[in-house]
Amino acid sequence: MFLLAQLHEPIQVWCQESHQKPLPMQYPDTIARWTIRSSIGVSSIAMPTDIAQEAASIHWPLFHFDAVMGLPRNFLLEGIVSTEIVTNHFKLLGRWVVEFTDKLHAEIGIGWAYWFGQLKQFEFNNTIHGWFTYPRLGIGYDFGSFALTLQGELSYINSVSTKSGSMEASSSERTFNGFSYRVALEQPFWKSTGVGLAFQMNYLKFYYPSWPLFPTFSRYFWIPEAQIWLTL
Repeated sequence: MFLLAQLHEPIQVWCQESHQKPLPMQYPDTIARWTIRSSIGVSSIAMPTDIAQEAASIHWPLFHFDAVMGLPRNFLLEGIVSTEIVTNHFKLLGRWVVEFTDKLHAEIGIGWAYWFGQLKQFEFNNTIHGWFTYPRLGIGYDFGSFALTLQGELSYINSVSTKSGSMEASSSERTFNGFSYRVALEQPFWKSTGVGLAFQMNYLKFYYPSWPLFPTFSRYFWIPEAQIWLTL
């Protein structure tokens, strides 16, 4: 009995620590100024058959590192690095959080991204880079044990430059590229860490991870994407 009593207290503390409130990344929550939250994750993308043909059944992995910093007056600054080795996407996003109630929050934001890719294997000699703009709206509800967030984001292509061997081409005309919407669920995982799951549907003319397939279609495609991440 004495041994059980000695074990009871540390076990109780462990249980309390393992169920601390997680630090959400996508739920529009305010953060103490200059405090930083971060996460690592991966996306699985199913490319349309018109782009990938027989490779469409392969779910392309896209790895992410995400960091959010709290700013004064309910502002957040978010940086996201996404890569699949031959393609790299660097996104900087400003977000402003509105608290309707303690649990119901919304946000408005806008982001800019620079991306580049290179493919110089298997007799290819191709490079590409460009700029995007991403206006965003989101709304989320904190249920206590988990948080659910809905987001919608527009995509604008500001510029694209390509080079194949000695041939170069570029365009600086800003064009509307489509939109994406996402449903994200975040919940506790271990101590102060959390885990997030999301489904994102992209309706885009050009989705940058697909550039090594050299898509030439000037029309919109539905591109589903599953995401998972761990808050550090």
